[in-house]
Amino acid sequence: MDERHAWIALGAVDGVGETRFGRLIGAFGGALAVLEASTQGHVEAARRAMQSEANVRLDTKTVEKIRAAARDPLEIERRMQQLEVWALTPIDAGYPDRLRELDPAPAVVFGQGDQNAVGADGSIAVVGTRRPTIVGRALAARVATRLAECGAIVVSGLAIGIDGVAHAATLDAGGRTVAVIGGGHAHPGPRAHRAMVARILSTGGAMIGELAPDAPPTRGTFPRRNRLISVLTDATLVIEAPMRSGALITARHALEQGRTVLVAPGRPGDPSTAGCLALLRETPARPLVGLDELVVDLDLLAEHEATGGAGPPTDMDRDRALRLLGPAERAVAERLIRGPASADALIADTGLSPAVASGAVTLLQLRGWAQSVGPAYLAAGPLVRQSSRGTAA
Repeated sequence: MDERHAWIALGAVDGVGETRFGRLIGAFGGALAVLEASTQGHVEAARRAMQSEANVRLDTKTVEKIRAAARDPLEIERRMQQLEVWALTPIDAGYPDRLRELDPAPAVVFGQGDQNAVGADGSIAVVGTRRPTIVGRALAARVATRLAECGAIVVSGLAIGIDGVAHAATLDAGGRTVAVIGGGHAHPGPRAHRAMVARILSTGGAMIGELAPDAPPTRGTFPRRNRLISVLTDATLVIEAPMRSGALITARHALEQGRTVLVAPGRPGDPSTAGCLALLRETPARPLVGLDELVVDLDLLAEHEATGGAGPPTDMDRDRALRLLGPAERAVAERLIRGPASADALIADTGLSPAVASGAVTLLQLRGWAQSVGPAYLAAGPLVRQSSRGTAA
């Protein structure tokens, strides 16, 4: 056994955590040394030394768990093989740089799926309540769809509600999504989402957490999970959240980490969005005012062009294509369907601001649904294709 295997074995011990982990390896000179010392009773001395330090006390039950891990340090990795789970530690080159921003960083991150999707550039968190309204669900789906179309990786917590809607809409749009779970991989979120987990893993996404594979989720593990969601992403979008919502914890973590936070505002007095209004009133979070504005605010056009991302399939008719578009893109598309238009004509005929009209036509070009000929823009792709109702192109 080498230091890396010892790191995983010690990091997986229930009750150690990253703070105690750091204290232990600092005291003994490494994870392998901690495991070796535990078999000789030396960890008990470390336990006594920690008694005076708040939040890093090591109880006798945890000491015994460390001894058990030392007796069979590869047990955790055999279980990982059964579940097809990988692990990343801070001593691994592939450990996400974003996680190193946390102090302390997670000692071990366990995952399934594509490691490259975790902490990738262009990752955006979409979070919200577990009990969304119909309006909240619809908005979450539209936001996730637009993000996927722009090539963003949508990150959420796999919970019932806004999280589940965001994951599902991303998959339906042909995008990639990362689920951050509050338990081990043997307990991957709600049973209702088991089929969705398979879709996430088979389409280039990932499912990650910092607990050992067989660790059950608890009320205390979900708030800890939220800091991973925020730090692994460029921005956090809060779709719908009452005053007591884990999404607010994620948003506040994101603000502390220097990330952008956009919040869908709600009506005053509506309890389903009271937390959203509190964020907008009490923090530097900004309002989410529209899908096209979202793309501009997060600079997703530049990100999409840089990664060469592709939009959704274009083998569809005009009616279906228009249904996929947000209001600004749809207004520009409908104008181009009527005939060529210059940038000034698009602004005048749609009533959009220059920035929003320019963003909308650029998104249509990225999809292959518009093209420029000199100063004019023309409809392209499905916008010039026969519709299912037989409307002439």
